[in-house]
Amino acid sequence: MDFTVKKSQKNKMVKESGLENLATLEERMRAIEGTNLYDPIKATEMCLVPNVVIPKKFRVPEFIKYIGTQCPITHLKAYCNKMAKVIYDEKLLIHFFQNSLSYATLT
Repeated sequence: MDFTVKKSQKNKMVKESGLENLATLEERMRAIEGTNLYDPIKATEMCLVPNVVIPKKFRVPEFIKYIGTQCPITHLKAYCNKMAKVIYDEKLLIHFFQNSLSYATLT
């Protein structure tokens, strides 16, 4: 019987230790991520082009990704050629330009 009591005490200690570890981990994650990670106001502030209107039937073309080793002017010309349907909508051009970048040029 003494063995059963010791075993249940050991299980209780393991559970308490696990809960403490979990609480510590959650606290660390909150410190790293911050408390307002998904604040909608901050998300709209991060938007590159606010109030952009994307036409219903608009399909984003496939772009050759710019990685920084090609000629940037050639890349811009190719991007504008692919976006010819909306060439006069500056907000739309800016909004989708990031889709034509890759690796370090994207960051």
